[in-house]
Formats: sequence, C-alpha cells, structure tokens
Amino acid sequence: MRTIITFALCFSFFSATYSQDQKTADKKAETLKMEVLPEVLVSYTKNVSKYIPDNNPDAVIRNTQNEFILYNVDNEECRNFDEYLVTLENEKGFLVATYNQHGVLVRVNEKYANAELPREIMRFVFMWYPEWTITKSKFEYSQQKGAILKKTYHLKLKKDNQTQNIQISSTGQIVKTNNELAMN
Repeated sequence: MRTIITFALCFSFFSATYSQDQKTADKKAETLKMEVLPEVLVSYTKNVSKYIPDNNPDAVIRNTQNEFILYNVDNEECRNFDEYLVTLENEKGFLVATYNQHGVLVRVNEKYANAELPREIMRFVFMWYPEWTITKSKFEYSQQKGAILKKTYHLKLKKDNQTQNIQISSTGQIVKTNNELAMN
C-alpha cells in the first residue's frame, strides 16, 4: 500500500511540473494565425461595390492588386461611357476591372501565368500526385459585384513521358482533370 501511495505522490508532482506553460501555448497559437485581408471599398457612390483582394503568396500579383486598390476612378470621366475599363499588366499577367457609368465597380478578372502557389495547393499536389513535377501554373480570379466567382489554379504536371493538366480550387479541391487539355 505504501508503494502505491508513494507512486501516486511522485506521479502527481511529475505531472504538475511537466504541464505546459500558458505563454508558450499562446506564442505557438500566434505563429499559426493566418492573416485575412480586409475588404476594400473601391467606390464611394451610393451603389458601393467591393474589391476583395486575394491573399496570394506571389509578390508580383499582390503588388498589382495593391496598385489597383490605390487606383482612384474619375467619376466625371465614367459618365461619358456605359462602361469604364481599367487594365493593369505585369510580367506574369493582368488585372482587368470594369466600372459602370456611375463609377461603381462591376467586375474584376485576373489571370497570371507561372504564379507562386500557396502552400496548401503545393501540399495537395505533392500528396495526391507523388513524383510528379509542376511545369506550368496559371491563376485565375474573377469577381462580380463583390462576389468571388472563380478562384482556380491551372497546373501542368509531368512525370517521365506523361503530362497531366489539372484545375484546383483555392480550397484544394480538384475542379477538372484532363490529360489532353492544352495549357498555353
């Protein structure tokens, strides 16, 4: 009986000294937080439309999106046309935004080639397509009246003499797989 009580006392002291410090747990939680970008108001008229930037890891794409956020639409110039088109280009692709005659953002389309992929997409590809190499990537993003319509990655994979094209959504789900689909 004495050994059981001694063992229980030793175990209780050991578990109390081995418990995790709360500050360490808080620091670990802070390092794992993902930063969510805020919605940005592009127009200040009565009919407000929002541009929701993508949290893309590629610096070139983020710079183009930030440049678009800083772009100021001239409402007087928009009144002369039914639609007002803004195009921003970089070495990887382009962003095209359409405004109506009141200066309200109607839709945004973005297409980029050889874009840096998010870690979740890379992890998904390497998990489901082991020993395959990503040779080309495209990123498409479109929204209309503040609602995201499309956010997909088009990837060309190669293994030995085989090639395969896949489309993956931003959440990591395969949208389409096609061995004959050509990527330009």
